[in-house]
Amino acid sequence: MVKTFTRILAYNWRHYAAAVGVFVVFWQAFSAFSAVRVADDKLLTALRQNAAYFEKAFLAGDVFETQRIIWRIKNDNIKRILFHPVQFEGSRWIFKEAIVGNLYDRPRTQIIHNVPLISNGAELGRLEYVIDLVDVNTSVFKQNYVLFITVVFFFLGLLVMSNLGAIQTLLAIERSVNEINAITASGRGDIIRDSIKKNISRLPAGIIGTPFAQMTGRMSDALGQAARLESELAVSKAVSDIAAQVAHDIRSPLAALGAAAKSLEQLPAEQRSLIEGSVNRMQGIADDLLRRYRAPGAEIKTGPEVTALAGLIDQVLAEKRLQHKDKTGVKIVFTDEAVDAKASIKPKEFQRLISNLVNNSVEAFEKPGTVSVGLSTLDGRVVIEIKDDGKGIPPEILARLGRKGETHGKAGGTGLGLYHARTTIESWGGSLQISSEPGKGTSVTIELPRSEAARPAPSTVILLDDDPLVHMNWKLAAKAAGMELRACKTPSDLDAAIENLPKDTPVYIDSDLGDGIKGETIAADLHNKGYSDITMATGHSPEKFAHLPWLKVTGKEPPWA
Repeated sequence: MVKTFTRILAYNWRHYAAAVGVFVVFWQAFSAFSAVRVADDKLLTALRQNAAYFEKAFLAGDVFETQRIIWRIKNDNIKRILFHPVQFEGSRWIFKEAIVGNLYDRPRTQIIHNVPLISNGAELGRLEYVIDLVDVNTSVFKQNYVLFITVVFFFLGLLVMSNLGAIQTLLAIERSVNEINAITASGRGDIIRDSIKKNISRLPAGIIGTPFAQMTGRMSDALGQAARLESELAVSKAVSDIAAQVAHDIRSPLAALGAAAKSLEQLPAEQRSLIEGSVNRMQGIADDLLRRYRAPGAEIKTGPEVTALAGLIDQVLAEKRLQHKDKTGVKIVFTDEAVDAKASIKPKEFQRLISNLVNNSVEAFEKPGTVSVGLSTLDGRVVIEIKDDGKGIPPEILARLGRKGETHGKAGGTGLGLYHARTTIESWGGSLQISSEPGKGTSVTIELPRSEAARPAPSTVILLDDDPLVHMNWKLAAKAAGMELRACKTPSDLDAAIENLPKDTPVYIDSDLGDGIKGETIAADLHNKGYSDITMATGHSPEKFAHLPWLKVTGKEPPWA
């Protein structure tokens, strides 16, 4: 408690000293003022009492008696008295004035008073007396110093008594804070709330229930909630790390499986399409895992790319045929009049919306029917038309389709599929139109700006990756594309492969090369040597390499896939 009081005193001593100082100054000034008043009153009283004696000595011209009487009039706080006589007939006074007492050379700290000396109605002269304030204050302080010392000790005692409750509260709070700090340091954030509640119960009874205690209680609830969130975040981060690692690790075998599937020409086309579609679907799942468990705000949105549409549509329709093979009489056909038609799109988004539109058509059948998908070109635009011979859509509903929340013929439908398709197509510079006739069917027409093929890739490409599946996949793709691929497993292999090649030769490097070797370190070394076309071929997200602005980032798939 002494230590706590010392801390309170150390924090507030200026305020306490100012309070004591104000009291001392006030009491000293009041005492000095009272002493001056008392000196005046004593002098005037003594003057009245000795007026007759003074008159007798004055008229007799007895200067020495006059001075003795003035000494009787003087008191301790009067420093000097001067008597200025009045000249009148019958007086034998032979001196100009009479003086008693001493006077210090302190004119700014002296008070001079003048009073007439009257006896029996006649003015005998004028008394001029001086009060020295320095002497008065010194005298008063000698009388008051014991009082001042007593007041200081009394004030300190009063201070201790008045702060006992505060000291008790501070001790309780300090115990609580020390305990919470110890819990935090030990990592046991889950018991902070219980600790605070226990320490609140130890506070003085007058404190419990006050806004301070209520605030502390709310703080304990917040800390408990924070501890729970921290635990949940830790679990979430662990799950996201595992998901990201799984998504990263399966990309290479998936790419190799996809390349191998394309080479299985002995398989029927339907089975080969099924394998390719399944591989692509698994690849999409891996991509979704990476996007979903990436840090909030870290996902980098990639723009559309020029892509051939026929293969994407054919792949989706192969999946749809297998999906709806058990529905009797349902046919899905594809008419491709523009096999080389390309548009600037996001392939996975495009396949998703084609899949949704075909599902809508199949779900519109109340009896056997056919979904026809056509691909053609017209006036510099690519046209995709999805038609069905289902029940059709009433005109009053048709006008609202494509808006958010508008749906037709689907129990529990939200209308988000058509809305998403329309907004996505429009973001690519295209349009989506729906026409329908009840009882005859519905047609959805998508128009997209036609794009030219991308510029041809360079003839020689370097790959640095320690995964043999990736090497096999890239070699198959390079052979099919007529490219020369120099595949390397170690940095020393890379040095040998890249020797004498132009500085703009495309170089693809994996981030994790085994034995603690990081691809970004190799990439930085190549960049410093002047190589300008360096790409990180990895399953990691692009933001991981944001500190290398010259480095491009792509997936594990070959660039010619």
